Amino acid sequence: MAVNRNLVILTIGLLCTNAAFADDQKAQVNYMLHCQGCHLPGAEGSAGRVPPMNDFIGYFLHSQAGREFLIRVPGVAHAALTDAEVSELMNWLVQRFSREQLPTEFISFTVAEVNELRRDVEQSPDTARSLILANIAADNPALANEISKNKN
Repeated sequence: MAVNRNLVILTIGLLCTNAAFADDQKAQVNYMLHCQGCHLPGAEGSAGRVPPMNDFIGYFLHSQAGREFLIRVPGVAHAALTDAEVSELMNWLVQRFSREQLPTEFISFTVAEVNELRRDVEQSPDTARSLILANIAADNPALANEISKNKN
């Protein structure tokens, strides 16, 4: 009986791992199709034109306004993806490209949250981005130097 129980546990673990891997692959393909054209393969962006996400996007999750901004920016809000795909993509993106900058209490984006936020597209993303980052730096002095050093 113990062998059967262990086999069931192993099978469930493998299925969960395979499902997570499939989700990561799907998110990566969606990144390539919907984000990489501007943000480039390594999410490095283009100085003065397209903000970097690599080693940076996680800083936005240190505030509610920053979290909302990531979904409300026009490229995300208008992406030809379902809310579930956007949620999956954004969760993959922040963990793939900016894990070290995430707050320790990072909470994954939910489909319901994405659905609500995409309805209110940010009209002035450059201005909002600067203001949000300034507020995060002011509220988190330990992050201020990193944010100012890395922002584009």
